[in-house]
Amino acid sequence: MNVRTTADIANAVAGWFAGGGAYHAYYMWHGGNNYGRTAASAIATKYADDVCLHSDGTPNEPKYTQLSRLQHLIADRAEVLLSQNPNRTMLPYWNGMAWANGTQQFVYSYPPSMYFVVNQFQNPISVLYRNQNITVSAKSVRIYDDNMIILYDSANYSDINSNNTEIVPIVAGPLEWRTWSEPTVSSLPFVSSPKPIEQLIITEDETIYLWYRRNVTLNHTSSQILLQVQTRQGNALLIFMDGKYLAEFNNHEAGLDYIDAKILLDLSNFTINQQHLLEILSISLGLHSGVPAYNLDYKGIVGNVWLDGQLLVDNQTETNFWQHQKGLVGENLQIFTEKGSVEVPWNSDWTKSINKTITWFQARFDLDHLIREDTNTNPILLDAQGLNRGHIFINGNDIGLYWLIQAVCQTTPGWCTQTQTGCVEPTQRYYHIPPDWVMPKNNLITVFDDLGAPSPGSVGLVQRIIIN
Repeated sequence: MNVRTTADIANAVAGWFAGGGAYHAYYMWHGGNNYGRTAASAIATKYADDVCLHSDGTPNEPKYTQLSRLQHLIADRAEVLLSQNPNRTMLPYWNGMAWANGTQQFVYSYPPSMYFVVNQFQNPISVLYRNQNITVSAKSVRIYDDNMIILYDSANYSDINSNNTEIVPIVAGPLEWRTWSEPTVSSLPFVSSPKPIEQLIITEDETIYLWYRRNVTLNHTSSQILLQVQTRQGNALLIFMDGKYLAEFNNHEAGLDYIDAKILLDLSNFTINQQHLLEILSISLGLHSGVPAYNLDYKGIVGNVWLDGQLLVDNQTETNFWQHQKGLVGENLQIFTEKGSVEVPWNSDWTKSINKTITWFQARFDLDHLIREDTNTNPILLDAQGLNRGHIFINGNDIGLYWLIQAVCQTTPGWCTQTQTGCVEPTQRYYHIPPDWVMPKNNLITVFDDLGAPSPGSVGLVQRIIIN
């Protein structure tokens, strides 16, 4: 996760108000969560977790308190600030031998009660203000009143406890899971076409899943047969043949580019000169946000498919079309709801479904061991450790895409990023559950893991506790 230091953002906001700014939105003050299918292309379920309030609503200290202090000070003295334009005066600085005139130290004056002393230099420096020698931290703002009493220092927040929350287990695994395997072939309606159809034309963005199916005949077998699929950024593909899982491809970049997915398949155990059913499950990893009207987003297969160099298009015989099935059987039956959960034959021996692709897991849990009853202030989170990628439903509500993909820190962080945390850890392990989605007893949790869960017994619920 990219982290902007408390000192940097406090300096920026204080400097904004010092120069005459009247409003600051922070964009954003409160992080949030992309529940259901609302996340944009290749975007995690939680967002802006480094701002003043975490994505689950808990204070991000010391940032929350340090910026709150500034906001209260600005609000209390708003009349003084808004009644005039500031007077900006350069301040002498000590160069080690004498007081000198510089360009990066100055004061914004709002008489009679607010004076912003600003140091834009990258090191601490001593300035002369009202005949007083003041040492100002690097890239910081100090606010004084008319009596030279310091009201605020953007760089000083050592009194704020940053370890203000604790994550405590409240429902420990393993849960009493039962499982059901999503079928690769079903009786759901389908659309036929000589060549693959772009995903959103079929799904109308009502599901992130689309099955592409077509019969193929192998001319030879090998452990390295190339499947080439023209797709897009922010898309995943699961490849099956005759119901057997073979491989996966994903692109989790946020963009609008076309991708040539090249996937090696082990077809050494399949028979030549015989028809086999090629099945491709396309999974949209979100639609790109902020797309201009002239450059729409697309998903799924957006061109052609080649298997072992053979173009899989039927423009002549019209007997071997592509079939397109919208969504999953489990989605169609809504097996993640109380009513729909009875529609499929569940298997209580969940250990046989470990690492098995396109598998549904279901269990129940009670909230008998809450540490704090106020779950708005002390939120409930699902610990997805042990899962892979998919969606989780709590009492029929989709808490969003989970993906225990490993985070990779960049060698060159963004312009406002001072550091990065969570490198080589999952980009997101804990997923917020809104309080009104749970009950004291008999909650239904349903998981669809498309890649296969390596350790579903590790899944549990935790509560994030405010400890000060």
